[in-house]
Order: sequence, then structure tokens, then C-alpha cells
Amino acid sequence: MSKRRKKSNPLPTILGVVVALALVIGVAYFLVIRPMKEKAVDTVAEKAITSVAQQAGVEASKAQEVYNSMSEEDKEVVKDMIEEHADAETVQKAVDLYQDGDTEALKEMAVNEFSEEEIEELKELYKKYAP
Repeated sequence: MSKRRKKSNPLPTILGVVVALALVIGVAYFLVIRPMKEKAVDTVAEKAITSVAQQAGVEASKAQEVYNSMSEEDKEVVKDMIEEHADAETVQKAVDLYQDGDTEALKEMAVNEFSEEEIEELKELYKKYAP
């Protein structure tokens, strides 16, 4: 008598690989990509306020003080504006500029990405906290 071999079903193996990949991607996102994006957004937010202030003739150090004195809610408004424009390419460019220490290019990038209305909103936020 010949024994019939039972064909193994590849579905559980495939599902296992897919689940493992999803876990690796999820961990990478939360441990690497997300913190890097948040740091880039924070930096661009700070540079955006600084740039708007400098356009108004204010020293960079004074603008930095204004940004640091902003409420968390107002900082979130600025960050939300930035995240609206932040696709993967823009975030990567901002991270690269930040890592290279190219603050002038970061400022230019911030201003170029915003609409006139958003720049006016940034100016209003600046005026709210300027001494």
C-alpha cells in the first residue's frame, strides 16, 4: 500500500511572514520614523517662526525666545500647518537639512511651503508672544 502524502497548505506560512513583516514595519515606524518626523516638524516649526520674525526685522535669538514662550496649543497649530505640507520627501529633506546644520535652507524651505494665509497666521502667532 502506498501512503498518500498530505499536501501542506502554504497559507499559514505566508500569513506568518506577512504578520512578521507588519510587526517589523510597525516597530520601525514607531521607534525610528515617527520620532525623526516629529523632530523634523519641531525644527521646521521653530525655523518658520524664526523666519517670519526675521522678515519683520527681529533678531533670531529674540524669535527663538518667542517660539520657546509659545503655549503648547499654539506650537501645535504651527506643527499642524507643517504636517499638512509634510510628505515623505519633504520630511526627508528637512531631516537631511537639520542633520547637516543648514538652518538657512530650513528657513527657506519653511517659508516656501506655506501659503500667504499661513504666513499671516504665523505672523499673528508671533505678535501674540512678542514682547
